[in-house]
Amino acid sequence: MDIVKQARDLMYSQTQINKAPSWRLTEIAINKGKELALKYNENERLILTSLYLAHTVFDSIWGGKVQKSHPKLSAEFSKEYLKKWDVSENEQQIILNSIEAHHNHIKTESKIAEIVKNAECFKFVTVEGSLIWLHELGLRQINYDEAREKVIKKMEQKRLLLTLEDCKQEAETNCKKIYELFK
Repeated sequence: MDIVKQARDLMYSQTQINKAPSWRLTEIAINKGKELALKYNENERLILTSLYLAHTVFDSIWGGKVQKSHPKLSAEFSKEYLKKWDVSENEQQIILNSIEAHHNHIKTESKIAEIVKNAECFKFVTVEGSLIWLHELGLRQINYDEAREKVIKKMEQKRLLLTLEDCKQEAETNCKKIYELFK
């Protein structure tokens, strides 16, 4: 069974139900996950599965209870699917830790989890990601000035969570462009 496809399909259906997060933001994280899997010679299948499952429980309410606890809620939600998809116990532990640790609330236990956290955060430190996020906030009826502040705040928050040196360096360059864009 192709767990990446299963996870992608589940995430897509959950995104429709939850009305968030933006699918385009998910795709940025997925592309960065592929790049980092190759660069660090880690299991792309587990990285992509983790990235797709990281937001299966989510909400569009900024800073709401679900949004704040979505890493834990998404991990819990994903457990039954991982079992149903016959994912080994070892791989389940890696995926679940990757999901739960992507906001730094718990420690990453593998390089895969570290890559997932960096790929997930990276989407908010790109010009494309910041524009998508700004658009999403507009769709949620948030006025431009407030949305601009939220884009910058999210960018700064996610930049601080990056741990892989190449991601940090790329983010620094991107963040300068984002600051200039939103002056």
